Amino acid sequence: MTFKMNYEKVKDYEINEDTMAIVPFINEKGAVWSEIFEREALILVEKKPFRIIKDNCLYYGGSYDGKKEAARINMGKMCFAPIMIDSKLDLYFFPIQSPRNDTCIWLAQPHIRRIDTIGHKRASVIFSNGMDLPIENTRASLVGKLHRAAQYRSVLLKRQVKRSNLILT
Repeated sequence: MTFKMNYEKVKDYEINEDTMAIVPFINEKGAVWSEIFEREALILVEKKPFRIIKDNCLYYGGSYDGKKEAARINMGKMCFAPIMIDSKLDLYFFPIQSPRNDTCIWLAQPHIRRIDTIGHKRASVIFSNGMDLPIENTRASLVGKLHRAAQYRSVLLKRQVKRSNLILT
């Protein structure tokens, strides 16, 4: 698949249905920015990945801490909780390490087709559009995080369906 390279300096970014991953990018001055992987584009944003996640939680109507707490209440205590940015737009992301680390990658659960092992403590995330993203992490660790995010998404989607059925009756 061919991707448009859109590396103009963008100061802000709205996570949307096409957002597949938010990856740290070190610019020429050593500052941490974000490389956004969308279905048909790569976008460079002048913000750290965690800042993009936090800003978008607020943009879509909640705080990062509130959304993290909601995941823990619904799924039990866990490290690296998945975050529901917006359920109506199906925006569910999970961090592959501590979100506060500048090296943390955020992945969009609905876009992940599979995860392959590509070496010792290296895996490749294959997205719905066929693009792959090599990551320094084990396949087992990534699959566990992916499954927790998918389970959380499923819990919330079932509640939405139940609510809409109650409203229709």
